[in-house]
Amino acid sequence: MTFGTDERLKSYLDTNQLQRERMCTAVLALDKRFTNVRPRHPRGGPDGGRDIEAIFGGEQKVHGAIGFVNQANDSTDHKKKAQKKFVGDLASAIAADPEIKAFVFFTNVNLTAGEKDALIQKVTKSGLAHCEIFDRERIRLVLDGADGMAIRFQSLGIPMSEAEQATFFARWGDDIQSVIVDGFSEIKKSLNRMQFLQEMNAPLDQFLVLLELDREYNGEEIGHFRFFVSMSLAEPRDGLFMVTFGTSDRADRASAKSVADVEAMPAGILHGMMGAKWEGRIPAGADTPNEDIAEEGADHHEGTNVGTFTSVGMENVRFLRAEFGYGGGSFRFGPYLRLSDIDDCMIALFMNKVLAEKIKAIHFIGNQYKLAEYGRDGFRIDTHGKFEPSLIFTPSELSDEWRRIMRNFGPFSVRYAEMTPIRLFEPVEASNSLPVRRSRKANG
Repeated sequence: MTFGTDERLKSYLDTNQLQRERMCTAVLALDKRFTNVRPRHPRGGPDGGRDIEAIFGGEQKVHGAIGFVNQANDSTDHKKKAQKKFVGDLASAIAADPEIKAFVFFTNVNLTAGEKDALIQKVTKSGLAHCEIFDRERIRLVLDGADGMAIRFQSLGIPMSEAEQATFFARWGDDIQSVIVDGFSEIKKSLNRMQFLQEMNAPLDQFLVLLELDREYNGEEIGHFRFFVSMSLAEPRDGLFMVTFGTSDRADRASAKSVADVEAMPAGILHGMMGAKWEGRIPAGADTPNEDIAEEGADHHEGTNVGTFTSVGMENVRFLRAEFGYGGGSFRFGPYLRLSDIDDCMIALFMNKVLAEKIKAIHFIGNQYKLAEYGRDGFRIDTHGKFEPSLIFTPSELSDEWRRIMRNFGPFSVRYAEMTPIRLFEPVEASNSLPVRRSRKANG
């Protein structure tokens, strides 16, 4: 392609100054010594002999000029035109910006080494530190190289031969594939973000805190357990500022009136479980709650009991869950939280010591989204944590002391501005066996 490139550089871009500037800008950008290469007027227009701006060597300001002639033939007349353009553009560049330290000149006229040296001397005498001259042959060498073939095709319309294609893809194939893959990956990330921002406005059907244990235990090994979550909202919703929820063994613990009642129940996770939920609301007439439960994690009243449940026991235990939400019924009555209300909330976990020491990871899930996950190195167990839900525990149970679990540097928190939650499953499309009907407008 050497001959074809040389011939097209002579005349293919005649009168097309805009495309000349784009090609020369791209050629200069391939030289790693030049950075921040850009045209002064991307859409064309008067530029005072300064077509390109760049930085040379990381610090020296550069102006570049383009001196192409129509139907270039390397005659004495064309060489004089190119040299005259060089001198005029150099003077204009220095006059317009005395701070420049280097000058670059592009021409489609071939110049001898002596002719280029004479022009470089003019630059040196003008006080500039560096000069680069891209005549037609030097431009051709760049365009016919693996790095310049794409520019050659875009600017001169010269396709790659089979041999050039092999060279090009050997040089750029992996990078092109990476750009395509990364591009689709970025698009998918953006779409996932948009989908979440839409769906986070849905009612909070389920907020789940899942404890992953370090191995699977049988129910007898776990025995007594208690696991509760205290969550304070960053912004109260309809007066609601705090939710406490959790689970324990002894299925009828919530109805017990005394320690004796509790002791009369079968103990251990194997024989049954219970759960409860409390809500803390701002008192009527008050503007803010009196205490920050999740931050302090100490003596407090967890709020008003708004529900309990019982369930069968577990023979084998690898995961333990505490959850609350506003789904599961035939009707949803307000006021209720939305997934968006969990944003920037503060969360602390409370449980018995033996259970705390078995935790491998903690997972937070809201509706169909995985909100956060913390491995063992991502949280701490406080020996001074204290928690007193309005449930009765026996002295024997409380001998396995309360522990508070938070992140290493404060309460757990879910911040949507810092990450996009992961959707745990994708919706399927509904099936349709009916014939597709064209609209009346389309038929018309």
